[in-house]
Amino acid sequence: MPPGRSIPRPPPARPKKPKPPDDASAPGTDLQKASGELVALASQIRSCTACDRECPDRALGTGYPRAPIMLVKEQPSPADAEAGEAFVEDAEALTKAFEALGIPLSWIYGSTAVRCGSSPATSDQIKACATHLLIEIEAVLPRVVVAFGTKTLDAFRALDGRCGIRLPEEVASGEPATLRSDLTLVLTEPLPEGITNKDAKRRLWRDLRRVPSLLGRSDVD
Repeated sequence: MPPGRSIPRPPPARPKKPKPPDDASAPGTDLQKASGELVALASQIRSCTACDRECPDRALGTGYPRAPIMLVKEQPSPADAEAGEAFVEDAEALTKAFEALGIPLSWIYGSTAVRCGSSPATSDQIKACATHLLIEIEAVLPRVVVAFGTKTLDAFRALDGRCGIRLPEEVASGEPATLRSDLTLVLTEPLPEGITNKDAKRRLWRDLRRVPSLLGRSDVD
């Protein structure tokens, strides 16, 4: 693989660039509302004491306030926590992948299931932090969620029907799963393995190629 290439390029026949979702150009008032909700959430996250992962450095969600795609990984990396935002180290590789799919960065918002701490998150810690993720989903209103790693599913499972979001009992990697009629989840490889391990890269690319076809649909059979 040539130096500097983090995720395999698509085959010669590239996936057709998806049409912008119906809400890709949200009215200014909607964007202001979403931005205000995310600013308020940031304040809550900085002062949150809901679990024993309390630490001074916390990663916040980042991206377009009304993005049709939301990326969610289990927890922030040390670089994420230091910078105060998600996907700092993963951004370059994921940007290349989405550019190859014809998806602009303005369609993407990134977040984490828990917001701080370097140790692996427990299911209880992810559950305690799930309310933050719910607020983000309701502010951003994505069409598709890409969940990196099975542990991340605990955050969606913890929502247990709140705002109509319910995770199916069985979720297979790469297979779209309906969370509610306007929201679809695609489970893929955990990070950083998905951009550093050769086999995991292939599976990640396979799964991400599902995303463009889902953006034009309100639900998945």
